[in-house]
Amino acid sequence: MTAFLITSDSLQYGFKKNSSCTQALFTVNESVRYFTERGSKVYCAFLDATKAFIKVLHNGMYKKLLDRGAPDTVVRL
Repeated sequence: MTAFLITSDSLQYGFKKNSSCTQALFTVNESVRYFTERGSKVYCAFLDATKAFIKVLHNGMYKKLLDRGAPDTVVRL
């Protein structure tokens, strides 16, 4: 993977090498188990981002790619 596509957020699960939904589900399950075993209530919120790419500011995304050193040909693609 090229450096301009690497994210620095270790909490991002999707679209990363060696990462999957299984890891995200494990983290959620373990967090819920941890707090419920200690008598806490657990609240969850879920976000459906299936249309997120449609609403993204593409010019801003292209600029960020260019700022990270992505080749012009990749950004144009």
